[in-house]
Amino acid sequence: MLYFGYGSNLCAVDFARWCEARGHTRVGVRPVGVGWLPDHEVVFHYHSRARRGGALSVRPRRGSSVPGVLYEVDAAGWVALDDKEGAPDFYARVAKDAITEAGDEVRVTTYEVVEARRQASHVPPTEEYVETVRRGLAAHALPDDQVVAAARSLRTPPLPRAIFVYGTLMRGQLREPCLGRYAPERWEPARARGRLVHLGAYPGLLPDERAEVRGELVTLGDPGDALRELDEIEDFLGYGREGSLYRRVVTRAHTARGAELAWTYRYLGGGTVIPSSDWRSV
Repeated sequence: MLYFGYGSNLCAVDFARWCEARGHTRVGVRPVGVGWLPDHEVVFHYHSRARRGGALSVRPRRGSSVPGVLYEVDAAGWVALDDKEGAPDFYARVAKDAITEAGDEVRVTTYEVVEARRQASHVPPTEEYVETVRRGLAAHALPDDQVVAAARSLRTPPLPRAIFVYGTLMRGQLREPCLGRYAPERWEPARARGRLVHLGAYPGLLPDERAEVRGELVTLGDPGDALRELDEIEDFLGYGREGSLYRRVVTRAHTARGAELAWTYRYLGGGTVIPSSDWRSV
């Protein structure tokens, strides 16, 4: 099973220095790609004596995702990770469902602070610790917005806040009101990697790095409630469950303002390709 890292372990220099100091040699912890822990957020609610302040953990939150890296880990690597995380007394190994950059769902192991160690209030981290995490995220071209915000408060802004739509949820289409009722901050033309297939009354988005789909980017203050409704509309049953028609994934949408992370729904079947990759042209 792959390991999903989201905190200081993303910083290879920090991890290597710690392993050397603790005598962990020939440790196999190899990154294989970036990914996201969907419907989760990072939080500082644990005081680490080693870090002299708050240390990161994750907790469930619909409509937000935690950026991180997927690693292949050998036996010595798991021993080192358990030692570094203080497992099972401080952090515990937990199984989660992550999504890769390509939108595939994978079962992973990550670490969460055990319940007995969690505090009800925010535990401020040191600047040194936050910078270590930020360096690790930057090394993998991952955003640090959530970590920076979490360092200042127990409640963090969701990541991402936008939804890329490409079919009946667009303006002027049948299901526009399903998003309109959540008072979008912005609603603008956008493009994202993939191709469209025709499914009769609606389209489906398939992965394709060589093509682009035309749609719209809808930015909300907090997309959690909207995504709860959209999950039902798109027949997405949840991560780790079989039988969904679509899967909610994280993508990069491009607007006139530049690239932005966004939720979107990837179709899990096949169909007739729409050559224009634009539902409005059908």
